Amino acid sequence: MLKIAIYTAYLFKALALAQISVFDDPYGFVAIKSDSVNIPVYIDGDLIGHTPINEAIPLIAGSHYIDIKPLSISNPFSQQGPINDSKHIYIFSNDTANVVLNPYKLQLRSERLVREQLYTSYIGLGLGLLTIWQLWIITG
Repeated sequence: MLKIAIYTAYLFKALALAQISVFDDPYGFVAIKSDSVNIPVYIDGDLIGHTPINEAIPLIAGSHYIDIKPLSISNPFSQQGPINDSKHIYIFSNDTANVVLNPYKLQLRSERLVREQLYTSYIGLGLGLLTIWQLWIITG
């Protein structure tokens, strides 16, 4: 019984020290502004929210990248890796970095994706009609 009490005491001490060390890491903040609403904002590939984000977001001090991307259909909460349009920032402890996002490139990228989807559907329709025509010739 004494052995269980000692192990339990060590367990609680280890848990308490582990929780203290997590909150002792230096952190800073990033304030994100945008001139558009409902734009998905990703920090280090994770969805943080949609603009407008009214409060500063706490981040661990260090290098981070901020990006706005169209939502992925397969995994809308995570995007992999920075892209050329990402904003790379360095967060200092106890400091707030202000970032202004421009959704113009997001609009251009979204328009390109819509055009590509339209072209893909036209090509699929053309190939389908060509296949039907070939089958009609063969059976005729």
